Formats: sequence, structure tokens, C-alpha cells
Amino acid sequence: MKKSFKNSSGFTLIELLVVVLIIGILSAVALPQYQKTVLKSRTAEAWSNMSALLKAGQVYCLENPSATYITPSALSVDVEDSKYFTYGITGDCTSEGPFIVAGARYNPDSVTLHMNSLGYRICKAASTRYSLCRDIGFSAWGSGDQCVSGTGDTCYYMN
Repeated sequence: MKKSFKNSSGFTLIELLVVVLIIGILSAVALPQYQKTVLKSRTAEAWSNMSALLKAGQVYCLENPSATYITPSALSVDVEDSKYFTYGITGDCTSEGPFIVAGARYNPDSVTLHMNSLGYRICKAASTRYSLCRDIGFSAWGSGDQCVSGTGDTCYYMN
């Protein structure tokens, strides 16, 4: 018995190429949005950790009102550096308030997040990575001396 290939069903090469092309276009559109969502979730973790650092800094200032410099090792809370962020804190207990700033540096890129005891959230980015601040909900603010530190950076504030 001979098989006839005329009546066999299957996909042609053109049909397979069209499917691969459609999958490629969909992935090219979806990947940037996925990366923004991942960055937002990592940033949410950073805000939470910086909030804990600020609260610990405020407690430290209540116990040591004459301290002029806060170090992370002096605090009763220890936020471990994650795979993506490196954390730090600084402040002055003698100023009115006191004034404390917690920071988180996003390791793969030149982006630093700051949260201070007054409730301000700042994102500082190198000019080549400014879009990361915008991706997590910040608006442009200023540059140079207006930034928390550094030159050639652009600062952003939370909407």
C-alpha cells in the first residue's frame, strides 16, 4: 500500500515562519514592560527597607540626642544588602527634627534611591539611566547641586 502525500495535513514552512515572526514581535513588545514591572517590585522592597532604617534612625536619635552622625552599625536594625540593592543611612540627631536620610543603590545600574525623615523620596540617576527613575514613578526635578550628591546626575521626585 502506497501513501499519498497529496492529502497529508501539516504546516508549511511559510506558516511556521509567520508564527515565529508573531511570537518575536509579541516578545519584543512585552519584554520592556516586564522589566519595568520587575524594577517596580524590587523598588517596593527597597522603600520598605529604607523605611525600617529611618525608623531605627529616629529611635537612635531619641536615645542619643547629641549624636551628630548616624552609622548603620549603630542602629538596632540590620537591613541586609539584597542581590539588587545596597543600603545605607546617615543623619544628624542635633538638627531640628532630626534629619535622617536612608539610601539604596540599585546594583546593576547607576540609580540611587533616597528617603528622608521629612518624607521626601528622591531618585538620583546618571544621565544614561534617567529612564529608570521615570519607570518607577518619578518626575524630573533638577541636577547638579540640587541632587543629594554627585555631579552630572539628575534628581527626580516622587509624584
